[in-house]
Amino acid sequence: MSEELSEPWVAVKFGGTSVSSAFSWRQIADHIKHLRSKNKRVWVVISAVTQVSNHLEKCVEEAINAGEGESASKFPSFEFIRKAHYKLAEDVGLSPESLSPLNHLFDELGKILEGVSLLQEASPRVRARVMAQGELASTLLGIPILKAMGVDDVIRIDARDLLQTTPRPNEQEADRYLEGLVLPSRNPVACERLSGPHSVVLTQGFIARTPRGETCILGRGGSDTSASLFGALLGAEAVEIWTDVHGMFTTDPRDEPAARLIHKISYREAEELAAMGAKVLHPRCIGPCQWASIPLLIKNTWDPHAQGTHIVSSKLSLSSSSFASLTSPPPPSTPGETTGDANPSVMAVIRRVGQTLISLSTLEMWGASGFLAKAFAPFEQLGISIDLVGTSQSTVTITMDRIPGGVAGEPFQALLARLRALGQVEVVHPCAVVSIVGRRIRHVLHEMGPALKAFKDHQIHLVSESSENLNLSFVVEQDVATTLVVALHNALVPREGKDELFGPTWADIKA
Repeated sequence: MSEELSEPWVAVKFGGTSVSSAFSWRQIADHIKHLRSKNKRVWVVISAVTQVSNHLEKCVEEAINAGEGESASKFPSFEFIRKAHYKLAEDVGLSPESLSPLNHLFDELGKILEGVSLLQEASPRVRARVMAQGELASTLLGIPILKAMGVDDVIRIDARDLLQTTPRPNEQEADRYLEGLVLPSRNPVACERLSGPHSVVLTQGFIARTPRGETCILGRGGSDTSASLFGALLGAEAVEIWTDVHGMFTTDPRDEPAARLIHKISYREAEELAAMGAKVLHPRCIGPCQWASIPLLIKNTWDPHAQGTHIVSSKLSLSSSSFASLTSPPPPSTPGETTGDANPSVMAVIRRVGQTLISLSTLEMWGASGFLAKAFAPFEQLGISIDLVGTSQSTVTITMDRIPGGVAGEPFQALLARLRALGQVEVVHPCAVVSIVGRRIRHVLHEMGPALKAFKDHQIHLVSESSENLNLSFVVEQDVATTLVVALHNALVPREGKDELFGPTWADIKA
């Protein structure tokens, strides 16, 4: 193998806002050049241009509601997508000849939409094909953009040639095509075969293929997961997520400007934050990096020199991670100190809205063996995932974050019918989960007492504590969730002071 091919890979992902202007593409090109100057090969994963995925969803609905066989050129969302890409090409100064592959993609997308218009319906498989066009288009446009900006040694690779989903038991069709599951694996040989001698690869986030070779997507926000999966596949030195925020915060800065940047966090803590509602990373993104022991960094495309959030193994000191040589210096820490050695602390207060709660009550549960197995069996059979669980002698209460087809869909209605055969069923929808996330959270319960007064005038449907000592969650009415989050955050998270865990507030960063 040549010396060049022995250079390590760094996987970098840029989100929709990061690929939507000539200025942001210049930032991307400069960062690629920076990594190349450090003898790193760069595997670039990008999302669709901002708002394009939303408009692709609208395209499908416009096609269904249009007259039979209506031309796609008459769909407002289709025209928005075309104009967004052509405007970006114009701003960069690309020649018309360089847009030929993009023109062909739009022709093919138009044919798919006209087929939807003719049938007046769209299956999950067709919807996945449509949604995949956003990332395919951004990479087709990205190649001439990067070359125009001096990144010549770049090749475009179709992510579907490397990422294949794994079927799940009782998988619904919607999940198979619109929420595909790709398990992490390591196969640098396959990556090298496709990349050849090139030192820079441009590929798509969000998309993969089924075992049958059909296009599927990984769910909204799945481009983060793609970057993590590619990092594992490559055996990359690091994975970087470049987005429009500085990293993970102690709460949503849009609700509370005093939210503080989290400097350093372990894989499991970051996964808990993402699963409990932090929107910076897709919850599935962290697992592949943890599986492959690859450090993960979140950075802001618009403020590239600012400190971000470092996600590392609880056994890996930040100072020893590969980020130290690729990015700005990490915050000072005691030599050898790791996230796993940290004292108990509250790390964040976050919320998830649009949740569904079900309570199943029956006296037959009292002292009976196997009742919970009967209660949970319909969830498995219908492909509905359970989130939080609480039990008493006669009631089991659960929450669900995502239901195939929603609460009006067939799976959920079938679930209710089967549960009602077991007892009395009560549904609360929509509701919200407010979570206090931290390290060794049980050890700081005594400090939370005054803060819990925030719940005094609000109904709590369920309280759930993580078996891994990472969070304490409350299910509440959706309309009070933000108020509760802000009150709890201000009572539990310090607003200032030097700290290894916390960085500046959102207000200070924006000042």
